[in-house]
Amino acid sequence: MLISLWGHLGYFLKDFYLYLLTILIAFLVCVFLLLKISKSTVSENKKGFYVLIIFTFFFIILIYSAFEGYFRYSFDVSDSLGFLKVSHKWDQRHVIYNNYQYRDKDFAVQKEEGTVRIGVMGDSMAFGYGIKDTNNRFSNLLEEKLLKDGYNAEVYNFGVPGFDTEQEVQEYERVKRFNFDILIWSYFLNDAEEASRSAGEAILQNEQRKQTSPIIEFVLNNSFFFDYVYWRINAKYGRVFEGMGKADLSQYNNPEIFNHHYDLISSFNKELTGEGKKVVAIIFPFLYFLPDYPKDAINIHKKMANTFLDSGVSKVVDLLPELKGKNPNQLTVSRFDYHPNEYVHRLATNLLYNSIAPLLERKGDKTYLIKDEE
Repeated sequence: MLISLWGHLGYFLKDFYLYLLTILIAFLVCVFLLLKISKSTVSENKKGFYVLIIFTFFFIILIYSAFEGYFRYSFDVSDSLGFLKVSHKWDQRHVIYNNYQYRDKDFAVQKEEGTVRIGVMGDSMAFGYGIKDTNNRFSNLLEEKLLKDGYNAEVYNFGVPGFDTEQEVQEYERVKRFNFDILIWSYFLNDAEEASRSAGEAILQNEQRKQTSPIIEFVLNNSFFFDYVYWRINAKYGRVFEGMGKADLSQYNNPEIFNHHYDLISSFNKELTGEGKKVVAIIFPFLYFLPDYPKDAINIHKKMANTFLDSGVSKVVDLLPELKGKNPNQLTVSRFDYHPNEYVHRLATNLLYNSIAPLLERKGDKTYLIKDEE
């Protein structure tokens, strides 16, 4: 414990030393000036005025340093647009990678007989971006619920933030050695196009590249407090979220893009089902568009559900019907991040459980995947 405290103290002193040094210098300067004023021959009114200025100056430095310390070490929210410097601290605090560089417990290649192994693939929704404790993420909750109900099951999450469908399929090749019985495909409606060419991503990059003066740039790079204030004033989160969502959804109406997307999903799912694996798809909605979800977006949900079903998945779980009409502020991890919060992850867990449990058979303390009849 002492070693941990010493480590935290050492980090604080190294990270915050300029502010501590500024406070110390300001304090010494103020003491010096107060002594000079006390010995001066100016009137008492002027002395009082000078003292007020000195104390005001010192308290401004103290208050600013306190705000800076708060945003560096206490303010703890994720920012899915990546504007805030403090968002990088969120990753450092809450993301721990396993032996295969995924945000989950360590993976074991060897699977015990009588154990059903479930894999979760996807992007930041599967990763649980914005969820501080992975025990509150749907994949972890699903494993807990299955074990509690007597199923011998383990759930491995290999979701990667920012991945598109093509990257997710490629990533599966890295983990197929784990011999999953069931694959949960966490799907979000910004995956029709490659992430590097995504229309929504282009909007975000344009916003991030807005030019500032060298002085402002210097201040933003060195102050978490001013960085927060600047982006709260200048970054129109609602406008960017809406623009990205509309741009990404529009790709589903582009025949060339969608047909390629359809073929990719279809061929991958047919490959999996041909190997005797079960696939369950879960579709996450754009929470920003709630409570009045656009009709064209609803149609895209149906379009993707049919795409998955056509390709042979066992079940499609669409969260939209359960969330439609709800206040998005009660469903997201923060005002800066429209990823689903713990409530949505619990909801996803229950719906996935209801889809997966019927695929499993318990025999004593062992659990097996129910095979399709020939």
